[in-house]
Amino acid sequence: MPFTENHRGTKWNDEQMPIIKKIAIVLLIIAAAAPSAQAVSIHDGAGTAGAAFLKIEGGSRPVGMGGAFAGLANDVNTIFWNPAGLTAVHDQELTAMQHFSFADINNQTIGYAQRIDRLVWGASFLGSFTEIERRQGPTEDPDSTVTVGGFATGLSLAYPLGSAMSVGGTAKVISQQLDIQNAYGVAADVGMILRLLDNHLGIGVAVQNAGVLDGGENLPMALRAGLAYRTWKQPAVEAEETMPPSEVWAFVADANLPLIDANPSFHVGAERWFYESVAARIGYRIGMNENPSDGLALGIGVRRSGEDALANIDFQFDYAFVPDAYVGNAHRVSIITRF
Repeated sequence: MPFTENHRGTKWNDEQMPIIKKIAIVLLIIAAAAPSAQAVSIHDGAGTAGAAFLKIEGGSRPVGMGGAFAGLANDVNTIFWNPAGLTAVHDQELTAMQHFSFADINNQTIGYAQRIDRLVWGASFLGSFTEIERRQGPTEDPDSTVTVGGFATGLSLAYPLGSAMSVGGTAKVISQQLDIQNAYGVAADVGMILRLLDNHLGIGVAVQNAGVLDGGENLPMALRAGLAYRTWKQPAVEAEETMPPSEVWAFVADANLPLIDANPSFHVGAERWFYESVAARIGYRIGMNENPSDGLALGIGVRRSGEDALANIDFQFDYAFVPDAYVGNAHRVSIITRF
């Protein structure tokens, strides 16, 4: 059987070549997990980091605001953005997200956070998977299929340092499956957040994905910094002692500064809550490179308290829509429960 030799001297037979080509295509698609526009030229460092699925933005609410959340960081979604923000969790929060994107790639996130006195701990899962088909010839049906992709599981801790400052961190274990080659690694996120002006202003900074895969391959490490300004409505006088203020507006802005394989991007957004139960969101992403990922994002949210046996549980449904004429529209659906 004829063989082809690659640049590392590894020999591939003709039956393996179609599989290898498909895996290469999938890797290129995963590396473009953020929406992208038409290419003029590619950044020199593009593709130099492994586990590109770690760039996936977790949570529909942050994405609906253009990917700006490091300074707001006030629900369980922050476990994927700035772990220091977990100190905003009052009791327990659980979230799950499904990302419907292009090329049948499935992206999922799950996050959980629980307060224990002043300490808040959390656990998270972020994964991206797709199936590729194996064929020995030009057949209508594949000979077999194989799932490729990767996932990261994390354990987070956050703690307040005084009334205005919190710090947090996440330790992650990473697994990447590429059919003929698997890779494993470890990484860490660390973050800090300041809540100033009677909690109206938030300033957050986080370093994400500081780590390495086995074999020495770098991860897509990045520095994310954000600002957020919130307004809220005070409860009626007779309910002041039992009801917290309800959020009305949130204005957010983030800067994402990749340290390995991409150029900076900037994100701005806003959120408006109506009647304390329905939210409208809008955001915009600006990519500072010659292969920009500029784009609009839209989102909605609905929340309400449970009834009867679920009276102590609050539910929140979030949806985000990111239109893109080049790689296809992306839809994110998620739910948050607070109990």
